[in-house]
Amino acid sequence: MSRHTRYELRRKCAKCNITALKDGNLSFHRFPLPGRHTLLKARVWAEYCYPTGEWSTEKSLRDLHSQHKMLCKDVTLSLERCHERLDELGVSVTKSESRIKVLEDNQKEVMDLKSTLSQMQSEMNIQAQSALRNEFELAGIPEKPNESLHHIVLLAARKVGVELEDRDIDSISRVGPRILSTSTSQVDAKLPRPVVVRLLRRLTRDQILKAAKSRRNITSADLEIPGNPLKVYFNERLTRENRILFREARIKAKEKGYAYCWTSQGSLFVRQREGKAAIPIRSREDLNRIFFHTT
Repeated sequence: MSRHTRYELRRKCAKCNITALKDGNLSFHRFPLPGRHTLLKARVWAEYCYPTGEWSTEKSLRDLHSQHKMLCKDVTLSLERCHERLDELGVSVTKSESRIKVLEDNQKEVMDLKSTLSQMQSEMNIQAQSALRNEFELAGIPEKPNESLHHIVLLAARKVGVELEDRDIDSISRVGPRILSTSTSQVDAKLPRPVVVRLLRRLTRDQILKAAKSRRNITSADLEIPGNPLKVYFNERLTRENRILFREARIKAKEKGYAYCWTSQGSLFVRQREGKAAIPIRSREDLNRIFFHTT
Protein backbone atom coordinates (compact mmCIF):
# COMPACT_ATOMS: atom_id res chain seq x y z
CA MET A 1 0.00 0.00 0.00
CA SER A 2 1.44 3.40 -0.93
CA ARG A 3 2.04 6.09 1.60
CA HIS A 4 -0.49 8.37 -0.03
CA THR A 5 -3.18 5.68 0.02
CA ARG A 6 -2.45 4.82 3.62
CA TYR A 7 -2.73 8.48 4.53
CA GLU A 8 -6.19 8.70 2.96
CA LEU A 9 -7.33 5.72 5.02
CA ARG A 10 -6.33 7.36 8.29
CA ARG A 11 -8.42 9.43 10.61
CA LYS A 12 -7.43 11.30 13.75
CA CYS A 13 -9.54 11.16 16.88
CA ALA A 14 -10.55 14.58 18.07
CA LYS A 15 -10.80 13.35 21.67
CA CYS A 16 -7.48 11.62 22.26
CA ASN A 17 -5.43 12.76 19.24
CA ILE A 18 -4.80 9.11 18.29
CA THR A 19 -4.50 8.36 14.59
CA ALA A 20 -6.40 5.34 13.35
CA LEU A 21 -7.22 3.72 10.04
CA LYS A 22 -10.76 4.12 8.77
CA ASP A 23 -11.39 0.40 9.29
CA GLY A 24 -11.09 0.99 13.04
CA ASN A 25 -7.57 -0.43 13.57
CA LEU A 26 -4.99 1.67 15.40
CA SER A 27 -1.94 2.97 13.64
CA PHE A 28 1.26 1.99 15.38
CA HIS A 29 3.62 4.00 13.23
CA ARG A 30 4.46 6.23 16.20
CA PHE A 31 5.20 3.21 18.38
CA PRO A 32 7.16 0.72 16.32
CA LEU A 33 7.58 -1.68 19.21
CA PRO A 34 4.40 -2.95 20.71
CA GLY A 35 4.18 -2.56 24.42
CA ARG A 36 1.92 -1.80 27.28
CA HIS A 37 1.56 1.83 26.23
CA THR A 38 0.56 0.87 22.71
CA LEU A 39 -1.98 -1.63 23.97
CA LEU A 40 -3.39 1.01 26.28
CA LYS A 41 -3.86 3.37 23.37
CA ALA A 42 -5.65 0.66 21.46
CA ARG A 43 -7.90 0.04 24.43
CA VAL A 44 -8.66 3.75 24.82
CA TRP A 45 -9.49 3.93 21.11
CA ALA A 46 -11.77 0.95 21.21
CA GLU A 47 -13.56 1.68 24.50
CA TYR A 48 -13.54 5.44 24.81
CA CYS A 49 -13.29 7.09 21.40
CA TYR A 50 -15.56 4.77 19.41
CA PRO A 51 -17.16 2.28 21.80
CA THR A 52 -19.81 1.32 19.27
CA GLY A 53 -17.36 0.57 16.54
CA GLU A 54 -18.85 3.04 14.11
CA TRP A 55 -15.70 3.05 12.06
CA SER A 56 -16.14 -0.59 11.19
CA THR A 57 -16.97 -0.62 7.46
CA GLU A 58 -17.71 -4.32 7.52
CA LYS A 59 -20.23 -3.98 10.33
CA SER A 60 -21.87 -1.01 8.59
CA LEU A 61 -22.18 -3.00 5.42
CA ARG A 62 -23.69 -5.87 7.35
CA ASP A 63 -26.20 -3.52 8.97
CA LEU A 64 -27.08 -1.97 5.62
CA HIS A 65 -27.45 -5.39 4.07
CA SER A 66 -29.70 -6.50 6.91
CA GLN A 67 -31.83 -3.36 6.60
CA HIS A 68 -31.97 -3.82 2.84
CA LYS A 69 -33.14 -7.40 3.26
CA MET A 70 -35.84 -6.31 5.73
CA LEU A 71 -36.94 -3.52 3.40
CA CYS A 72 -37.07 -5.90 0.45
CA LYS A 73 -39.07 -8.32 2.54
CA ASP A 74 -41.55 -5.59 3.52
CA VAL A 75 -41.85 -4.41 -0.08
CA THR A 76 -42.35 -7.99 -1.25
CA LEU A 77 -45.07 -8.55 1.33
CA SER A 78 -46.74 -5.27 0.37
CA LEU A 79 -46.64 -6.21 -3.30
CA GLU A 80 -48.11 -9.61 -2.53
CA ARG A 81 -50.93 -7.97 -0.58
CA CYS A 82 -51.50 -5.55 -3.46
CA HIS A 83 -51.66 -8.43 -5.93
CA GLU A 84 -54.09 -10.28 -3.68
CA ARG A 85 -56.21 -7.16 -3.35
CA LEU A 86 -56.12 -6.61 -7.10
CA ASP A 87 -57.22 -10.20 -7.65
CA GLU A 88 -60.09 -9.69 -5.20
CA LEU A 89 -61.06 -6.45 -6.94
CA GLY A 90 -60.91 -8.20 -10.30
CA VAL A 91 -63.27 -10.91 -9.08
CA SER A 92 -65.56 -8.27 -7.57
CA VAL A 93 -65.59 -6.28 -10.83
CA THR A 94 -66.38 -9.42 -12.81
CA LYS A 95 -69.28 -10.24 -10.49
CA SER A 96 -70.52 -6.65 -10.66
CA GLU A 97 -70.39 -6.69 -14.44
CA SER A 98 -72.36 -9.93 -14.45
CA ARG A 99 -74.98 -8.42 -12.15
CA ILE A 100 -75.17 -5.27 -14.28
CA LYS A 101 -75.64 -7.41 -17.38
CA VAL A 102 -78.46 -9.30 -15.66
CA LEU A 103 -80.06 -6.03 -14.53
CA GLU A 104 -79.81 -4.58 -18.02
CA ASP A 105 -81.41 -7.69 -19.47
CA ASN A 106 -84.14 -7.55 -16.82
CA GLN A 107 -84.70 -3.85 -17.48
CA LYS A 108 -85.05 -4.51 -21.20
CA GLU A 109 -87.46 -7.34 -20.46
CA VAL A 110 -89.48 -5.09 -18.13
CA MET A 111 -89.62 -2.37 -20.78
CA ASP A 112 -90.78 -4.90 -23.35
CA LEU A 113 -93.43 -6.18 -20.94
CA LYS A 114 -94.59 -2.63 -20.20
CA SER A 115 -94.83 -1.91 -23.91
CA THR A 116 -96.77 -5.13 -24.48
CA LEU A 117 -99.07 -4.37 -21.53
CA SER A 118 -99.69 -0.84 -22.77
CA GLN A 119 -100.50 -2.15 -26.22
CA MET A 120 -102.88 -4.75 -24.80
CA GLN A 121 -104.59 -2.13 -22.64
CA SER A 122 -104.98 0.11 -25.67
CA GLU A 123 -106.48 -2.72 -27.70
CA MET A 124 -108.85 -3.63 -24.86
CA ASN A 125 -109.91 0.00 -24.56
CA ILE A 126 -110.59 0.15 -28.30
CA GLN A 127 -112.70 -3.00 -28.08
CA ALA A 128 -114.56 -1.70 -25.02
CA GLN A 129 -115.23 1.60 -26.79
CA SER A 130 -116.47 -0.29 -29.84
CA ALA A 131 -118.95 -2.12 -27.62
CA LEU A 132 -120.43 1.29 -26.65
CA ARG A 133 -120.99 2.44 -30.22
CA ASN A 134 -124.82 2.21 -29.87
CA GLU A 135 -124.99 4.13 -26.57
CA PHE A 136 -125.27 7.77 -25.52
CA GLU A 137 -125.65 9.59 -22.21
CA LEU A 138 -128.15 12.14 -20.96
CA ALA A 139 -126.51 14.33 -18.30
CA GLY A 140 -128.44 16.78 -16.12
CA ILE A 141 -131.61 14.70 -15.63
CA PRO A 142 -132.66 15.15 -11.97
CA GLU A 143 -133.29 11.95 -10.05
CA LYS A 144 -136.81 11.60 -8.71
CA PRO A 145 -138.60 8.76 -6.96
CA ASN A 146 -140.64 6.57 -9.31
CA GLU A 147 -139.20 8.37 -12.34
CA SER A 148 -140.00 7.12 -15.85
CA LEU A 149 -136.68 7.16 -17.69
CA HIS A 150 -138.29 5.65 -20.77
CA HIS A 151 -140.68 8.59 -21.13
CA ILE A 152 -137.90 11.13 -20.40
CA VAL A 153 -135.63 9.68 -23.13
CA LEU A 154 -138.39 9.66 -25.77
CA LEU A 155 -139.28 13.27 -24.90
CA ALA A 156 -135.61 14.37 -24.96
CA ALA A 157 -135.12 12.85 -28.43
CA ARG A 158 -138.26 14.60 -29.65
CA LYS A 159 -136.95 17.93 -28.28
CA VAL A 160 -133.85 17.69 -30.49
CA GLY A 161 -135.92 16.74 -33.53
CA VAL A 162 -135.60 12.94 -33.64
CA GLU A 163 -138.69 10.74 -33.39
CA LEU A 164 -137.47 7.87 -31.24
CA GLU A 165 -139.75 4.86 -30.84
CA ASP A 166 -139.91 2.08 -28.28
CA ARG A 167 -138.59 -0.51 -30.74
CA ASP A 168 -135.40 1.57 -31.21
CA ILE A 169 -134.43 1.26 -27.55
CA ASP A 170 -132.50 -1.69 -26.16
CA SER A 171 -132.05 -0.51 -22.53
CA ILE A 172 -132.15 2.59 -20.32
CA SER A 173 -130.53 2.95 -16.88
CA ARG A 174 -128.63 5.31 -14.62
CA VAL A 175 -124.95 4.61 -14.03
CA GLY A 176 -122.70 5.44 -11.09
CA PRO A 177 -123.13 5.15 -7.32
CA ARG A 178 -126.59 5.86 -6.04
CA ILE A 179 -127.08 9.07 -4.05
CA LEU A 180 -128.06 7.98 -0.54
CA SER A 181 -129.81 10.78 1.35
CA THR A 182 -133.13 11.21 3.10
CA SER A 183 -133.17 14.95 2.44
CA THR A 184 -134.58 16.18 -0.87
CA SER A 185 -132.46 19.35 -0.69
CA GLN A 186 -129.27 17.31 -0.39
CA VAL A 187 -130.21 15.20 -3.39
CA ASP A 188 -130.96 18.30 -5.48
CA ALA A 189 -127.63 19.89 -4.47
CA LYS A 190 -125.64 17.02 -6.00
CA LEU A 191 -125.21 16.35 -9.70
CA PRO A 192 -127.60 13.60 -10.78
CA ARG A 193 -126.27 10.36 -12.18
CA PRO A 194 -126.24 10.25 -15.99
CA VAL A 195 -128.84 8.26 -17.89
CA VAL A 196 -127.34 5.73 -20.32
CA VAL A 197 -129.42 4.84 -23.37
CA ARG A 198 -128.52 1.84 -25.50
CA LEU A 199 -130.16 1.75 -28.93
CA LEU A 200 -130.45 -1.12 -31.35
CA ARG A 201 -128.87 0.77 -34.23
CA ARG A 202 -125.80 2.94 -34.30
CA LEU A 203 -127.28 5.12 -37.03
CA THR A 204 -130.11 6.20 -34.74
CA ARG A 205 -127.66 7.13 -31.99
CA ASP A 206 -125.57 9.20 -34.43
CA GLN A 207 -128.70 11.05 -35.59
CA ILE A 208 -129.60 12.00 -32.01
CA LEU A 209 -126.06 13.20 -31.16
CA LYS A 210 -125.83 15.22 -34.38
CA ALA A 211 -129.24 16.83 -33.81
CA ALA A 212 -128.37 17.66 -30.19
CA LYS A 213 -125.36 19.76 -31.28
CA SER A 214 -127.70 22.34 -32.84
CA ARG A 215 -130.07 22.38 -29.86
CA ARG A 216 -127.98 23.06 -26.77
CA ASN A 217 -130.50 24.98 -24.65
CA ILE A 218 -132.67 22.10 -23.46
CA THR A 219 -133.26 21.98 -19.70
CA SER A 220 -134.89 19.49 -17.36
CA ALA A 221 -137.96 21.75 -17.25
CA ASP A 222 -138.44 21.11 -20.99
CA LEU A 223 -138.63 17.40 -20.16
CA GLU A 224 -141.48 17.95 -17.67
CA ILE A 225 -139.27 17.18 -14.66
CA PRO A 226 -140.23 19.18 -11.51
CA GLY A 227 -137.65 21.01 -9.41
CA ASN A 228 -134.82 23.39 -10.17
CA PRO A 229 -134.15 23.25 -13.94
CA LEU A 230 -130.80 21.81 -15.01
CA LYS A 231 -129.18 22.03 -18.41
CA VAL A 232 -129.40 18.72 -20.27
CA TYR A 233 -126.46 17.41 -22.32
CA PHE A 234 -126.36 14.65 -24.95
CA ASN A 235 -122.96 12.98 -24.74
CA GLU A 236 -121.28 10.14 -26.54
CA ARG A 237 -120.75 7.14 -24.28
CA LEU A 238 -117.07 6.66 -23.42
CA THR A 239 -115.03 4.07 -21.56
CA ARG A 240 -113.58 5.02 -18.18
CA GLU A 241 -110.10 5.50 -19.69
CA ASN A 242 -111.45 7.73 -22.46
CA ARG A 243 -113.56 9.75 -20.01
CA ILE A 244 -110.51 10.50 -17.89
CA LEU A 245 -108.46 11.35 -20.97
CA PHE A 246 -111.25 13.57 -22.31
CA ARG A 247 -111.50 15.44 -19.01
CA GLU A 248 -107.75 16.04 -18.91
CA ALA A 249 -107.78 17.12 -22.57
CA ARG A 250 -110.50 19.70 -21.92
CA ILE A 251 -108.57 21.13 -18.97
CA LYS A 252 -105.33 21.38 -20.96
CA ALA A 253 -107.09 22.76 -24.03
CA LYS A 254 -108.56 25.55 -21.92
CA GLU A 255 -105.18 26.31 -20.33
CA LYS A 256 -103.37 26.40 -23.68
CA GLY A 257 -106.01 28.43 -25.48
CA TYR A 258 -107.44 25.71 -27.72
CA ALA A 259 -110.90 26.60 -28.96
CA TYR A 260 -112.27 23.11 -29.56
CA CYS A 261 -112.14 19.78 -27.77
CA TRP A 262 -114.66 17.06 -28.65
CA THR A 263 -115.28 13.36 -29.22
CA SER A 264 -116.46 11.56 -32.32
CA GLN A 265 -117.10 7.82 -32.63
CA GLY A 266 -115.17 7.17 -29.43
CA SER A 267 -112.11 9.20 -30.49
CA LEU A 268 -110.86 12.47 -28.96
CA PHE A 269 -109.90 15.55 -30.96
CA VAL A 270 -108.68 19.09 -30.31
CA ARG A 271 -108.39 22.09 -32.61
CA GLN A 272 -106.53 25.26 -31.78
CA ARG A 273 -108.85 27.55 -33.71
CA GLU A 274 -111.13 27.65 -36.73
CA GLY A 275 -109.32 26.71 -39.90
CA LYS A 276 -106.71 24.59 -38.10
CA ALA A 277 -106.55 20.82 -38.54
CA ALA A 278 -108.14 18.55 -35.94
CA ILE A 279 -105.55 16.74 -33.82
CA PRO A 280 -106.44 13.25 -32.52
CA ILE A 281 -105.61 12.29 -28.94
CA ARG A 282 -105.27 8.55 -28.33
CA SER A 283 -103.17 8.48 -25.16
CA ARG A 284 -101.54 10.59 -22.47
CA GLU A 285 -98.37 10.60 -24.56
CA ASP A 286 -100.33 12.41 -27.27
CA LEU A 287 -101.71 14.77 -24.64
CA ASN A 288 -98.24 15.68 -23.38
CA ARG A 289 -96.81 15.94 -26.88
CA ILE A 290 -99.55 18.31 -28.07
CA PHE A 291 -99.96 20.60 -25.07
CA PHE A 292 -96.42 20.68 -23.68
CA HIS A 293 -94.69 21.28 -27.01
CA THR A 294 -97.02 23.94 -28.35
CA THR A 295 -95.23 26.99 -29.71
